Amino acid sequence: MGADFWLAHWSNATADEENTHSNGYYYGIYTAMGVISASSLFTQTLLMFLKGNDMSRKLHTDMFTRIIRAPLNLFFDRVPLGRLINRFASDLDMVDNTQIQMLTAVSHFPLNLLSRFVVCAIAGTLWVFPLALFFLFVSFKIQRYYLNIYREVVRLSNLMIC
Repeated sequence: MGADFWLAHWSNATADEENTHSNGYYYGIYTAMGVISASSLFTQTLLMFLKGNDMSRKLHTDMFTRIIRAPLNLFFDRVPLGRLINRFASDLDMVDNTQIQMLTAVSHFPLNLLSRFVVCAIAGTLWVFPLALFFLFVSFKIQRYYLNIYREVVRLSNLMIC
């Protein structure tokens, strides 16, 4: 969001007659903002990759340890080996693919939303906030409805796999 403000400042400054800075000054700051943004995105992606790898490794170790320690006559007689391997694969696939994306979204979206509220408060009026609270309320209601349906769909899909 800072880059948008900088571009607005730059365009207003070029319209002024009393501008003392050259275009190189504005290009330099805009480039620095881009480099900082790219490096923070790279750092976030790298951290999410490393944490996802740790989560996957821990899940696999815990699952494998519990299955190995399960009583032979109670567990392996009742659970077919194919179902066990499918469960391992689906759980690890969810951690490797889905959980990392969700963790990234959970860490990114609140900060993005907060910055947009700040921009609305600076650039616009404070009448945006009651409207935002209304949309927040409506989105929570839709989310609760959607989560109930999503749980049922996941249960049905798990029944079909087994």
